[in-house]
Amino acid sequence: MGLSTTRAVILQTYRYSDTSKILRLMTLEHGPCSAIAKGALRPKSRFGGMLEPFIEGDATLFLKEGRDLHTLSGFELVRERRALGRSMRTYTIASVMCELVMRLAPEHRDDSLYRSLVAGLDALLAEGGEGGGLQHIWGLVSALGFHPELERCLRCGRAIGSERARFDYAAGGLYCSDCATPGLEAGELDALRKLAAGRPGADPGGRQARWLADFIRYHLAEGANLRSLPFLRTLP
Repeated sequence: MGLSTTRAVILQTYRYSDTSKILRLMTLEHGPCSAIAKGALRPKSRFGGMLEPFIEGDATLFLKEGRDLHTLSGFELVRERRALGRSMRTYTIASVMCELVMRLAPEHRDDSLYRSLVAGLDALLAEGGEGGGLQHIWGLVSALGFHPELERCLRCGRAIGSERARFDYAAGGLYCSDCATPGLEAGELDALRKLAAGRPGADPGGRQARWLADFIRYHLAEGANLRSLPFLRTLP
């Protein structure tokens, strides 16, 4: 397959031997892939210490047909997002987004998913960790094809307005007050709908992060905890 240069976001890095790193990338041209950056940990590496999670650049890859691990031969920085690591909130949210892409991105080019990831990371960076941010994870969840049913009762099909209802993360949506004991407090349903639509929303009951983490664990992670999910559940 030879050399290919493509825009890419670094999702995760692993140390490999004393001098090299293995990277998990989301690329624009090829979807998700893994690459080894030989010599990346050397003091005078040509990569200059820039190969860290959330950073975006033009990656030059030597692609090996039939192999899962390719070779990174160059990386030109486009967008530096190290500031996402300065806040536990932004780091956790960005980590969840990257883990979702690593686990669920299709093994081919997906422009919409790539744009959703980049837009979410950029917006999170601009906000600087001042609360919120859950809408960016929900936006990525929707881009991956997992959107909760928040307009009609899952059991009887009745439209649910601004009334009290129950959110069942395992069932993937809402039950009306006639079909289940309401669990949403005043304002929580409105906030959930806004966040799931990718818009900022308040969290009057302080439970939105836990609901999101449980929804992801059940529907996207197939019951397995992503490493960042326990931290997501504790966000205020």
